[in-house]
Amino acid sequence: MTHDENPAPPPTPTVRAELVSDEGRITLAGEVDHGIAPQLDDALERLLSGGARRLVVDFARLSFFDSACISALVRAHAAITDRGGTMRLVNVDRFAHRVLQIAGLLPLFEIEQAQR
Repeated sequence: MTHDENPAPPPTPTVRAELVSDEGRITLAGEVDHGIAPQLDDALERLLSGGARRLVVDFARLSFFDSACISALVRAHAAITDRGGTMRLVNVDRFAHRVLQIAGLLPLFEIEQAQR
């Protein structure tokens, strides 16, 4: 196998949050599992405390997520809708979409599927 044939390593798991006006944006990268999900909870809470009325969660660099990530997303949805806000998941690939569908969560979120 040559160097060019080696797959790129998965991104380091990260949860990045930014608040612009009243829109909070979370960018997920790598594998967001039970060890990383608390970072997602913290980021979402900071955005809500900062006055976010809309949440956007970007799945573009997400390679894996488990039930802990799903639970954090459901908690965020409950918190933002209690405040009259909305939540949207963007760049959701077909695998993530299928997981959300199996979990019965498609009705909770506005979902923008990844363009291929």
